Amino acid sequence: MKMFNTAVAALAVCVAAASAASAASYSYDFTGPTFPIFGTNLGSSTTFSDTTATQSVTATAVNTESPPTPALNQNSGGLGVNLGFLDTNQLDNIGDDEAIVFDLGAKMVFDSISLTLAFLDDTFSIYGSNSASVLGCSSGGLACLTSVSTLVATGSGIANPLDVLNIDLTGASPFQYLIATVPGGSGDGYRISGIAVSEVPLPASALLLFGGLGALSVARRKRTA
Repeated sequence: MKMFNTAVAALAVCVAAASAASAASYSYDFTGPTFPIFGTNLGSSTTFSDTTATQSVTATAVNTESPPTPALNQNSGGLGVNLGFLDTNQLDNIGDDEAIVFDLGAKMVFDSISLTLAFLDDTFSIYGSNSASVLGCSSGGLACLTSVSTLVATGSGIANPLDVLNIDLTGASPFQYLIATVPGGSGDGYRISGIAVSEVPLPASALLLFGGLGALSVARRKRTA
């Protein structure tokens, strides 16, 4: 009976501890130097560390109507896409349809995305996907991205485009890829100043399983002793 009580107590402790532990969260800041004003090209893909330097995310510039080949562009407002001479260097649909794909390395919960230079008539679309094909889209327009993705947020900018527009993404299913783009049309544009994501929490069944295994281990040690 004493061994049983010990096992039950251990199970309760394990489950309580596991339930209390929250999933780790990671914030990424993509803002760069103020100068040059039009930004610096970083290449087609760049890896960034989170604010605690414990996790990383790889951002990839996409032009769904290549050529030209896109490049990530960074300035004090964050990340945009550069398609060459006279481009705005924002993430826009002036001319070709552009996107930035963030590879989180594993399925994550999207918490938020922050935009700058998003004025009232600038529209945005944020998608989640688990298909690596989104990294290689270079033809077919936005359908190349959207056909294997789920829309998690859409909307318009704010009155002061110099302010940061924080978009709540909570409620979406976990995805490995976060995709920022603009709907079809022309004249929309913005930069991405940051994202925040969280690890996928363990389901309750897994918590109970781990707690039960721990309790059995404790009980076995007690009996052996």
